[in-house]
Formats: sequence, C-alpha cells, structure tokens
Amino acid sequence: MEQETTTVQEMDLIVLLDDFIREARRLWALALVLVMLCAGALTVRGYMTFTPRYQAYASFTVRVANPLYANVSGYNAQTAEQMAQTFPYILTSGILQQRVREHLGVAYAPAPTASVSAGNIFTLSVTDTDPQRAYDVLNAVIECYPEIAEFVVGPTVLFLLDESGVPQHPVNSFSAMTSIRNGVIIGAGIWMAIVLLLALTKSTIHNEEELRKALNFSCLGQIPAAKASRGTTPLIHRTKDHRGFSESVRLMHLRIEKLMKAEEMKVLLVSSAIPGEGKTTVAANLAVSLARKGSRVLIVDCDLRNPSVAKALKLENENGLAEYMAGKLAVRDLIKTTDFKDLYAIVGGRGGQHMAERLGQDSVSSLIRAARKLYDFVILDTPPCAMLADAAEAAELAECALMVVRQDYATREQIMEGAQTLAEAKLPILGCVLNGMQTAAGSGYGYGYGYGYGYGYGYGSDYGDSEE
Repeated sequence: MEQETTTVQEMDLIVLLDDFIREARRLWALALVLVMLCAGALTVRGYMTFTPRYQAYASFTVRVANPLYANVSGYNAQTAEQMAQTFPYILTSGILQQRVREHLGVAYAPAPTASVSAGNIFTLSVTDTDPQRAYDVLNAVIECYPEIAEFVVGPTVLFLLDESGVPQHPVNSFSAMTSIRNGVIIGAGIWMAIVLLLALTKSTIHNEEELRKALNFSCLGQIPAAKASRGTTPLIHRTKDHRGFSESVRLMHLRIEKLMKAEEMKVLLVSSAIPGEGKTTVAANLAVSLARKGSRVLIVDCDLRNPSVAKALKLENENGLAEYMAGKLAVRDLIKTTDFKDLYAIVGGRGGQHMAERLGQDSVSSLIRAARKLYDFVILDTPPCAMLADAAEAAELAECALMVVRQDYATREQIMEGAQTLAEAKLPILGCVLNGMQTAAGSGYGYGYGYGYGYGYGYGSDYGDSEE
C-alpha cells in the first residue's frame, strides 16, 4: 500500500511538471512582456527617484589630555584601546546627536558612522544629500565628541590626520543595469508564479487513471499524437509515426468491435466534449481500421456546422446529409465510395448549419435504420456534446457512444457535461478514447493543422485550431 501511494505521488509530481512545462511553453510571450515591463518600470522608477549622496570624512588618532600622562605611551595605548571599543557606541548615542543638533542650531542632522583601523586610527564619516550639511555635521561631531567621551574614557585630545573638506562628488551613482537585473528577476518570478498557479489549478485529463476517476468509464484506447502532411488528417496508412499510431488504432478497433458485437450493436456515435479533441480523426481511423479487416463500414458526418469527414477521407464535401435532409438528394446519390475497400461515407454537405438541430427527423432515422441492415458498422461523427444540442439529436440515431478525450485539453467539468448530455439521451457509452497522448513531458501535441473552430461554430470559441 505504501509503495502504491508513493507511485501515485510520483505520478502526480510528473503530471504537475508536465503541466508546468506545457503552460510555460504556452505563456512564453507573457514571460517576455512581464520581464520587459518590470525592467522598464524599475529603471524609470530608479532614475526618477535617484538622489545623489555626498560623504564627508575625517581620520584621526587620540591621546590623553592630562599633562601628567600625556607622554606615557602605555597610558595612551590603553586610552586608544578604550576609545576603539567605545568610539562607535558614543557616536551613535542619542546624547551626542542631540549635542550636535544644539551646536548647529538645527532640528535634523544625519547620523555619523565610525570605524577603527589598524594602529587605532579612527575614521569618522557623515553622508547626506547636501554636501555642505554633511561637512558641517562632521566638524560638529569632531568638536563635540571629546566633551561626551570624557565621561567614558576621561579627557582626550583628537589629532586630525586627514579630512575630506566639502565633498564635490556623490558617492553613489544611478545603475541602469541593476534596475534591469532586478526587473528581470521580479518579472520572471511573477511569470513562474502564474505558470505554477495555472498548473496547480488545471482540471484536465492527463492519463487513463484520471479518466477513470473523473468519468468511471473504461479507456478503450490511447491514441498517440501523430503527424500527417499539412492539410490532411493522420490516418493509419499515412502517418509519419506509422507503427505506434496504427497499433493504437487497431487495439481501439478490437476493443470496440468486441463490445459492439457482444451487444449486437452496429450504430456507434463518436463525439467529444468540446471542439479540437480529434473526434473526426478517431472516427475516421476507426472506420478505416474496421474496413481493412473486412467489415463493411459506413461513416456519416452528422456535424453539419463543421463537416470534417470529407476532408479526412479526401472526398468532395457536396451532395451530403444536408442536401438529403433538405430533400434535394436521393439516397442512391448520397453514399460515396472511398479509397478503402468496404468503407463508404456520407459527407456533411454544404449549407447545413440551419439544419444541425434537425438530425432526429424521420428521413435521417430511416436512413440510419436502412444502413444498419446493409453495413456491419455505422459510425456517426457528431458535434461536440458539451456545447451544442446537435449531439443529443444525433444520439437518437445511435445504439451506443464513444467519447474522445484529448489529453490535457477539455476540463473535467466539460467532459462530465458532455457525458451527461449523452446519458440524458439514454445512450449507452462504451467508453472513452484518450487522444493526442504524449510520451514525454512538455513535448507538445497536436497534428499541426486545423479547421479553425474558433469561428466554425459561431460561438467565438478559443479552443484552438485543431483537427476534428
């Protein structure tokens, strides 16, 4: 049990890292913007608020003031040691600072700093934005210090070694590079915090275990991300990573075929929660795989708002289901042959958007019932079931359903909503297929082409331009 818990925790960390990398790659432009904004803001702020500061200083030694001991080196050395210990304390005392203000007749005076170097040489410095005030305070401290120090080490005399005079140049300078560096650090930190927050709050599906927990459905296949020539759909006979993709499709086909034959079902609805999850790709590959194994298969494009089957199978999208529903086309002119033996297709046709919600009409029902008698399998490619009512209409035509879930894409709430739509139509769901699976964290996914669903359904969706 402990080993299982550790494995789950390791998987969670891997998923979190994968989400972080994905979000980082997606938001790389935001990183540049934040870094430039923070660097620019700090640079401007630093320049506007920069104030030059001037430092006046003096170096000196100390001797006793009592003439009886003035020439006794041991006593002077002892006094110097006591001075070294008490010098910084006396300079920072409130009594000396008050005495300096009284001496200068001002309400404010910058506090002096002190240091002791080898040979008991004392250095006193005063830093202020006004060079004259810094020098005046320095002289006042030198003049008032023996008076205050007499109560601690006795009477002493300061012997001045060096002093700066009124400072002419500031000791500080504006550094644009420092502001830029700090801005880069702050901007990068904000960006990383945003990316981490998004990664922590993501509710998408990453693997079979999460799919099972979220939906309690069986995973009938995991289809890896595949690449095809630009403008084409990746099918099992024309993908660049032919072997892994094709084997995954075949495994999915065998599981679905077994389940449908066990229940004597022939009409399968294929849908997804939202656009961009690859439902048409899965439906087309399933149809091709079944046909290549000798089954007579008919694939029907029921997604009249955005018909995609014709493009997937390299057919003309005309004289399709939309024209048939409008009474402009006979059944004998409706079904098209494809490049695959035993695979036939009914494309969506043109101008069918206004008929999308009428898929349940009697003519379509009669068509599907007739097709069930003529074909071993009838696959219905339907619209996203979490967005539109069209999928519910199409559900009346089917005997079972397959949900396509793209890895790290739709949220769990959207997937649940889509499953609920099918459940309300009393349509049994065979299970789900995980599409666009990756083998490496943060390696990105997608087919590298798309139909532009951002406008295809007329809802301003920003799910991306991914193949359906």
